Amino acid sequence: GFMREEMAQREEAELRRSHQKPRSPEGWGLMLVLWYLAFYKPVITEAHLRRKNMEFIFIRFSAWQYAGCDKLWAGLVTTLCDNIRHHFGALPLSVYHVMGTRPRYASGFSQKEWVLKTGTCLRLWGLLFVLSAGLSILLVALLVPGIKDHHALKVVGSAVTSLSGSGLALGAFSILKNLLISEKHKIERLTNSEKFTSQLGFMSKVRTEVEVLVDYLAFMEIFERRRLRVVLEITSLDICYPEKVAGVLNAMNTLLSEANTPFIFILAVDPSVIVPCLEQTSCMKGLADNGYLYLNRTVTLPFSIPEMGARSRLRFLEAAIQTREDLMYRVITSNVERR
Repeated sequence: GFMREEMAQREEAELRRSHQKPRSPEGWGLMLVLWYLAFYKPVITEAHLRRKNMEFIFIRFSAWQYAGCDKLWAGLVTTLCDNIRHHFGALPLSVYHVMGTRPRYASGFSQKEWVLKTGTCLRLWGLLFVLSAGLSILLVALLVPGIKDHHALKVVGSAVTSLSGSGLALGAFSILKNLLISEKHKIERLTNSEKFTSQLGFMSKVRTEVEVLVDYLAFMEIFERRRLRVVLEITSLDICYPEKVAGVLNAMNTLLSEANTPFIFILAVDPSVIVPCLEQTSCMKGLADNGYLYLNRTVTLPFSIPEMGARSRLRFLEAAIQTREDLMYRVITSNVERR
């Protein structure tokens, strides 16, 4: 609640400062984002870096739900991909995979955030021109008296039409394929495939998926005129097997910890359980078998919740002995208060 209030205050302050309203990829905004994805390159300007308004995308990851799979960290990456896909919609991300351009930095203090993709425009206009020319030749060969008998003209017209049309159809097919096969499915397919799990190519492909996601978030930041931060809340890690605990922490340290990644991890664990888990695995080599050293290297800002007092214990006991109907009644009354 506090973070959402802070977000709303920052939005108001940014609107007063820049007089630019934030946008979202919904309704008319969806058509606009697809237009930008197809025909424009995004530019990270100095004005964009000074923006203070921020949106947090909260993602809950319960490690226990994925504890049965071979690679728990793959579950973390697929959860991240899937939630971002649902947050912005599947269509913009599918179009980005095919036509999107990763943001580049402005060469000076220019305020221009979008640059026209001249190459894409020329190719599209060229294909449309060739398609219309092919259709015209075909219509002339089929309809105009005296030319109907020229078989060669029909062949040329149909060949030109089919070649240019297939170029457009191929782009549409690629977008449709990305729409139907999500990043989650791609990573799950890789995880299940024996030929990849034993090779370095597997990790490389997963990293590529994460990099595309990071670039897409940077694109959406410029489109929405706000900063984006993905907050991953990782819970139940301390009830998983030691190797899987180490795998998730390694994924946080390697796959998802580049300098420009907009991820914030909230790791809710009991160190007294996690540390012995880490010390049992091979990831401790070179750290004097000290799990606390490894945890300190992973966690940037550690803080502890104090031990529960007598009053808090009583409150939890009262909640525990309440009936299901009492708890449901509390939800209804809180909804009434909110309204």
